[in-house]
Amino acid sequence: MRKKIISLIYTIVKQDNAFELLEDELMQMDDDTFSQILLTCGAIPEEFNHDSSEEKLWAKSCDVLLAMAWNKLGIKSEVLRVRGDSADVRGASDKYTIVGDAKAFRLSRTAKNQKDFKITALDDWRRSDTFACLVSPLYQFPSRSSQIYEQAKSKNVTLLSYAHLKFFIQYTDPKTDLTPLWTLAQKLEPTKDARSYWEALDDVTVELTNQSYQILKTYLRDSGTYVSQIAQEGIKYWQNVISEYRTLTKEEAIERLIRAERLDSKIVQIKATLARAKNLHG
Repeated sequence: MRKKIISLIYTIVKQDNAFELLEDELMQMDDDTFSQILLTCGAIPEEFNHDSSEEKLWAKSCDVLLAMAWNKLGIKSEVLRVRGDSADVRGASDKYTIVGDAKAFRLSRTAKNQKDFKITALDDWRRSDTFACLVSPLYQFPSRSSQIYEQAKSKNVTLLSYAHLKFFIQYTDPKTDLTPLWTLAQKLEPTKDARSYWEALDDVTVELTNQSYQILKTYLRDSGTYVSQIAQEGIKYWQNVISEYRTLTKEEAIERLIRAERLDSKIVQIKATLARAKNLHG
C-alpha cells in the first residue's frame, strides 16, 4: 500500500483536488491495510524532494490517517482545511474535544530538536479545545533528554507513537473513555527525562487496554519490522542515485550541482534585493 500511495501522489500532486483524491483513496482501505500504513506513514519517502509538493501531500496523508485512527477510537474527527496558525486534525467525543498533529520525518534526517515537534504551537492551536496530542514514529522521539518532554508535561500535550495508537485501536472499544491518556502529561513532573514519560505512557496504555506489559512491549518491538522494510527502501533508493551519479560526465555533474544548490536563484534574489534597495534610496 505504501508504494501505491507514493505512486498516487506522483499522479495527482499537480491537481487542484489532490488532497481530496488522496483522502478518498485512504478512506477506502480495509483494516489490515490501514494498520500497515499507519506504522509506515511517519517515514517520508526518500525519493520525494525536500519541501516538494509530493512531500507536503505525504504529510497531509498522515493527518488523514490520524483522523481515521481517532474515528476508530470513537472520537469523531476530521482534517482541518485552514492554513497556518491551526492544528491539522480536530476530534470530538461526548466528553471532550481534541486537536492533533501527525509528524513524519525522513529516515535520513539528522538529529531533531524541539522546533521539529512544535509542542508550544500545538498548545496554542488548542484554543478552547480540551486536549492536544502529537503523534510521531516512536523511534523519532528523543530517547534520553529533551525539552519536548518538559514542554509536553507543562502544556499537557500527549506525545503518542503511531505504534501506541495502533495498539489502542486493536485493544480498546470505541466506547472506552481515553481521558486518562489525554491527561497523562499534566500528571507528570515537568522534566526533560524521556524514560519517565514513556514509562508513564506504557502504564496508562496497559491500564486502558487491559493488556499486559509483555504484550505491549512485544507489540512495539514487532512494529519495528516495518521500519526495517522502509530503511531498505531508502537505502536502495540512495544507492541507485549514487550509481547514477557515477555515470555522469563532469559537465553533467556540475550542472546538477548548480541546480541542487539553487545557485542561479540566489543570484536572481540578490539582484531583486538590490533593485528594491535602489528604489528606496532613489
